[in-house]
Amino acid sequence: MSKKTKKTFSIAIDGPSGAGKSTVAKALAEKLGFIHVDTGAMYRSVGLYVYRKGVLPDDREKVIPFLTEIDIDTKYENGAQRIYLNGEDVSEAIRQNEISSYASKVSAIPEVRAFLLDLQRKTAERYDVIMDGRDIGTVILPNADLKIFQHASAEARAKRRYDELIAKGQDVSLEEITEQMIKRDYDDSHRANAPCVPADDAVIIDNSDMTIEQNVDHIAALVEKRRGKQKKTPYEKAKKLLSGLFGFLYRLKIEGAENIPKQGGYMVCSNHIALFDPVMLAIAFPHQLHFMVKTEAMNSAFGKMLSSFGCFGVKRGTADKAALRTAIGFLNNGECLGVFPQGTRRPAVDPKETEPKTGIAMIAYRTGCDIVPVFIKTKKRKLRMFSKTTVVIGEPIKNEELNIESGTAHEYKNASGMVFSDICALEGDMQ
Repeated sequence: MSKKTKKTFSIAIDGPSGAGKSTVAKALAEKLGFIHVDTGAMYRSVGLYVYRKGVLPDDREKVIPFLTEIDIDTKYENGAQRIYLNGEDVSEAIRQNEISSYASKVSAIPEVRAFLLDLQRKTAERYDVIMDGRDIGTVILPNADLKIFQHASAEARAKRRYDELIAKGQDVSLEEITEQMIKRDYDDSHRANAPCVPADDAVIIDNSDMTIEQNVDHIAALVEKRRGKQKKTPYEKAKKLLSGLFGFLYRLKIEGAENIPKQGGYMVCSNHIALFDPVMLAIAFPHQLHFMVKTEAMNSAFGKMLSSFGCFGVKRGTADKAALRTAIGFLNNGECLGVFPQGTRRPAVDPKETEPKTGIAMIAYRTGCDIVPVFIKTKKRKLRMFSKTTVVIGEPIKNEELNIESGTAHEYKNASGMVFSDICALEGDMQ
């Protein structure tokens, strides 16, 4: 396994079927602002594809050729993770009881595991992630910062699954589910390839009598304890230093922090009055922001500082496709993007006086992300030392509110104008 390219934090949650791994992982990811990588959903997607092809899930010779036909993608839509199989949203289809059995059997095929392993590891190298499955801490992420093996009695897990399926209108019996649960436990823990067993350094959690909230809080406390022992990244160090410095020099205040989404994968759009605007926004938001900044600024004396705050260059006046791909890549991977719709620094904030760049709408359309409007408020719209500066954060603009249906230039213009109007509306009374 390759070493991490930057300081991230990874959590591996393993355990038998019905132990609540995915439910807890999703809630924990939202609480901590991590990316949840549902490995079980990936195997279920492979199982669903095999099931639809009418092939037995343990028929290795027939399953392997299908792998070249499978494309699995994970997206965050309206704050929820959705799983796509060859472009089709299968988030509900893969949760069928029969597909669970298929997922267990195809996951025992070495070629299937190898097919998904590289993607899972690379994700953990780049981002703070939570992965849940049956061999995350033993095989997929053996160097995870925190390994959890959570379990519950077969009876407790069967009852949870029974209640879940009944709520969905499925006709099932508790006895049948209990028998299936016990059999799957045996199969998963005794298979030759990557059995479901705790890692030697895993924290064992029995959640038979725990609520979801108690389970999440318990793991969150363990994360806080482990992260306290880690060295801060250059970004975190710079942010801490400049938070104090800017708080003093510019009397920096943050308003509307409650509007910040709990999970990454959103775009921050702000007015642009000074070179230090990316720093102001980075201080205001808990998730790391990556900024599209003109190449001239990146080549200036402050370029190194801007780079430490996640900035990357974009050529003004051109269709910089490389910068566009970089921006879209960040959002598709659950990270956050900072953009200045005005395109360059200027005091004008009246939407009637300024025509914003339509790139923000194009990016939103291609990624499905929401947009958080921000206004950096200063006296006379100029950044002055020892004069109060306030970063005002507005309510997120949902992607569907942009009304972009086919990605036309007209739609992009209207959507960008709407976003910029929302930014301007945050100015309120001048100081």
